[in-house]
Amino acid sequence: MPEYRKLLPNESKKYRELRLEALKNHPLSFGPMYETEIKKKKLYFESLIEKQEGIENIFGAFDEGKLIGTCFFSQEEYEVRNHWGQLIQVYVANDYRGKNIAYDLMRFVINKVFENPKIKYLTLGVAEGNVPAYNLYKKLGFVEFGLQKDYMRKNGVSVNEIFMRLERG
Repeated sequence: MPEYRKLLPNESKKYRELRLEALKNHPLSFGPMYETEIKKKKLYFESLIEKQEGIENIFGAFDEGKLIGTCFFSQEEYEVRNHWGQLIQVYVANDYRGKNIAYDLMRFVINKVFENPKIKYLTLGVAEGNVPAYNLYKKLGFVEFGLQKDYMRKNGVSVNEIFMRLERG
């Protein structure tokens, strides 16, 4: 049974490996380009994991110590908007798909986030056409609130982004 928790400082390399897998195998679902990120000595979020400071948290799903899924949470920094949070970089390794890992990881993260009484809303974006992710978010209670056409372009392909929101129950 997978374990769900915040990544520890010494797990930044596990994050890097899984993140690069996500970018390589699902290029139209994530903004950064695999070819660019693999050349970096350290990915941006590797540093955040190592520092364990600030309002950002990267949560993971682990199978016997192996990182198999991630979900990043960020709370709006400014007081006038800190009742909002955002989820990004939701990913489960290909070998673990179809086993409810993403659902369980996101339920874990949502429950953790809503322990903070300030947070009223969670938002996320999903590439139009990423039907499994879209269906997962709907199942978790997220509703659409916008669409940004031509959100990103990769290898000549234009990708629209669907924005979704979950309100504290």
